[in-house]
Amino acid sequence: MSSRYIGFTKGVDHWWTRFLHPKINHCYLMTIDRGRVIVYEKGITEVKVYTIDEIDDKLGNDRLLRWNTVESEQGLFMLNTCVGHVKQLLGINRPFIWTPYQLYKYIGSKSWDS
Repeated sequence: MSSRYIGFTKGVDHWWTRFLHPKINHCYLMTIDRGRVIVYEKGITEVKVYTIDEIDDKLGNDRLLRWNTVESEQGLFMLNTCVGHVKQLLGINRPFIWTPYQLYKYIGSKSWDS
């Protein structure tokens, strides 16, 4: 079981962002491995995987939550969005969490080991 961090931020503006929370409309995943921070981020047209030296190099005004990955059965359906990818990698099997803000509220309401 590894510990990962989920970053929540205001992403780029597109036509659908008017339906999302004004301050939390994008999410990404970070994990620490061998002293480096690996960032996994689903963009609009691509998936970005890159490393940074420190978590603070990425944060800025982002909100960061910690989550311990758990094993769960994969669902038959996954939205190809930042939320869908983060849920899949974290083992969160909640089909009606569709937006970054819903995921933020869900993760924030759960308890985990600090």
